[in-house]
Amino acid sequence: MLVSLQRTFAPEASDIATAAEAVERALLLLAPHRLAELRALLRLLDGPWLSLLLIGRPARFTALTHDQRERLLLAMSDSHVAPLRTGFQAFKRLAGFMAYGALDENRRNPMWPHIGYAGPRSDRQCPSTALPLTTLGSAVIDADVVVVGSGAGGGVAAAVLAQAGKRVVVLESGPASDPAQFDQLEANAFGRYYLEAALCSSTDLGVAILAGACVGGGTVVNWCTSLRLPEVISQQWTVASGGVNFDFGLARHYDAVSARLGVEPAASHNENNAVLLRGSRASNLHAGNVPCNRSGCGEGCGYCGFGCAYGRKRSVAATYLLDAVAAGARVVAGARVERVLVDGGMTRGVDAIVAHESMAGDQMPATSLRVNAPIVVVAAGSLRTPGILARSGASSAHLGRHLYLHPTTAAFGMFEHPVECWNGPMQSAYSDAFADLDDGYGAMIEAAPAHPGLMGLALPWRGRAAHAALMRDARFDAALIVLTRDRGEGSVSLDGRDDVTYRVSPYDAGHMLRALAGLTDILFAAGATKVTTLHTDPLELTIDRADAAGRRSFGEAIARRGAGSNRLGVFSAHQMGTCRTHADPARGVVNASGAVHGVRGLFVADASVFPLSSGVNPMLTIMALAHRTASLIAAM
Repeated sequence: MLVSLQRTFAPEASDIATAAEAVERALLLLAPHRLAELRALLRLLDGPWLSLLLIGRPARFTALTHDQRERLLLAMSDSHVAPLRTGFQAFKRLAGFMAYGALDENRRNPMWPHIGYAGPRSDRQCPSTALPLTTLGSAVIDADVVVVGSGAGGGVAAAVLAQAGKRVVVLESGPASDPAQFDQLEANAFGRYYLEAALCSSTDLGVAILAGACVGGGTVVNWCTSLRLPEVISQQWTVASGGVNFDFGLARHYDAVSARLGVEPAASHNENNAVLLRGSRASNLHAGNVPCNRSGCGEGCGYCGFGCAYGRKRSVAATYLLDAVAAGARVVAGARVERVLVDGGMTRGVDAIVAHESMAGDQMPATSLRVNAPIVVVAAGSLRTPGILARSGASSAHLGRHLYLHPTTAAFGMFEHPVECWNGPMQSAYSDAFADLDDGYGAMIEAAPAHPGLMGLALPWRGRAAHAALMRDARFDAALIVLTRDRGEGSVSLDGRDDVTYRVSPYDAGHMLRALAGLTDILFAAGATKVTTLHTDPLELTIDRADAAGRRSFGEAIARRGAGSNRLGVFSAHQMGTCRTHADPARGVVNASGAVHGVRGLFVADASVFPLSSGVNPMLTIMALAHRTASLIAAM
């Protein structure tokens, strides 16, 4: 059945066997209940009733002709029955990614030459060394502080506390992130360094979620955007948290982490970002250079999302975790914390399961680990921290709630010259022209790098030939995104499954679609000949119809088409909330210091403490808050 689906989605020239094997390996990484849902849908396809309902012919999927299969899949994609749209997205995303991302025995993909993608460069030589990790030989150890998670929040907290003389143990559930292993291969990076092998999503697949899950967390695979919280939003946070100071009280912590990361405005732009700058300025809209925690990036860049192979990204793994280890901290990879040990309202340590990896990368038998410590800092991210706290006995009506995702969609603008949005320094320009459409809510415009697998997953599929044509033109496309500051909320389940429930609210959809129409104007002002949206049935506008009236009509069509679940491609790289800060224990999970209400010695230092969405890329704010929390702990 998987091979039949792959043949329907994938271009003729692709290596079907290689891609199908990659899909099957990816499915093994799905949570058991997700895999069960997919199997149920495959069984439905394998029977006669779905095809009878959708195309009027009772037959198993494998018995249909190619044209009939396409008709059936398109009927699923456009169906008014939401689970059918979900099923279509499951197949389309897996097949689309693997068709262009799966690797053969030569670590190449047969489709790359057809779309002008060169693949990994030959000049990779990172001068930095891997972070020294600890292999614990004892099932029980003692420490002063346990930090759960090693990303933007956990890495900063570990360094501050270790430098204050604390005995610190950092437990990271993901694998090591050795720069020597950053091979610039999309499939390998997604499979190893991302949460759920980059298959994470909301339960209905309406939002595809990208989150780092390795030593260094999202800072290893993000795009280096280092923005501070805008003043209007920091003031809203202060009100929403019952008076917690998120304004001048964070300034010195922002300064400290910015200095350690060497944050500075981007010095150069690839063509993808130059399109954003040219188009915004030609439209008399704001445009600026993104502050970044990298330097010296030239033509060799473009692979930041797979880990920097050149040692130019100042991730947490390359900065704060090195500082922590130098001050005596121990960092353990593959250590999944089951629960925080709490007795009599006081923290006693953590229980974890450590998955060991051989030198060859093979999995070895896991072992149990207990770390005794009076202070625990949980920084497992907004999707995992709530579950850890719930399993540890923390109780709050707000635990797992108030999830914000910065729902993001894109438009592709085709140009007459190659853009190659995968090549050169990424996300170096932005526009906040639509960021304040209503009381600080709106959408940022940024440029996004897209490599073949992600493009294959994201671009609309209206049949194999149409999708193949979009991919053949991909090297001429600029990819610009609208990053929406969401007021609507979702949730993360506390039942051990960590299910994400989220729908883009009508209020947020209005801002997203308004900014998407504005982005269209920017692309044409920069010289695009065609603009395509990520709607399931995409909207397209060509230059011959792109006068003022045509663009206005296109914007109206975008608004009418809407942002319904699985009717528009929506992504999230920023997960926030779920353990929100509030001075009142009845209205939040943590207090102004990041301490969990009602449990002495238990703190949270990640984006889950955000009281509202940030509206800008959250890395720097996470780090500033973690710096403040750790500084307060160190002074205790």
